[in-house]
Amino acid sequence: MGYSQADKARSRERILDAAARQISERGLDSVSVADSMQSAGLTKGAFYAHFASREAMIAEAADRVMQHGQARIDHLFRVKKKPTVAQIADVWLDPEHIENLGDGCGICALAGEARYAGSEVRQVIASHFEKNVEQIAQALVDAPEQVQVTPVEDGDTTVLELRVAPTDLGKVIGRQGRTAKSIRTLLGAASMKFKKRYMLEIIEDEEEERGPTE
Repeated sequence: MGYSQADKARSRERILDAAARQISERGLDSVSVADSMQSAGLTKGAFYAHFASREAMIAEAADRVMQHGQARIDHLFRVKKKPTVAQIADVWLDPEHIENLGDGCGICALAGEARYAGSEVRQVIASHFEKNVEQIAQALVDAPEQVQVTPVEDGDTTVLELRVAPTDLGKVIGRQGRTAKSIRTLLGAASMKFKKRYMLEIIEDEEEERGPTE
């Protein structure tokens, strides 16, 4: 009997499931090709039919772990439409969310390990973090559908360009700049975790500032 593409896809899913569980329970360094293949019921020799490298497998498995944790935040946005920052924090800090290692929070599981990971894995974790920054901004404003966070690479620095509705600029800046400062503090912590520098730039619409022209 031949080995179909569907069979190969199912085998690949089993490998990723096994690697994701290892990451959640024991961290990135715990993942080995041999253990993942054995857990998936496959031989080690079949690994390169599915992945180019161990790093590539870990990056995909890490994305799966992060997606699992992110699903809870996304659910909050679907239910609440515009949750508060406190409600987002409550989801992140829920003991079950943090302590359920096998099926819990990918953000909690991986944030502390990001700086020691390879570049592919760091990029996966960073992309999820950037989405979280956008969601925090959405929780602050009156027009969340107009929030945009655009990462712009500038050498070793990633500038997160934040755009909001003109009427919401004050909300993301805050009194005496406190809200913007808090977001920048979060980015500073992420910079240490991800081995890359993050900066926040709040973009103001120049045409809105000037008003309509004749």
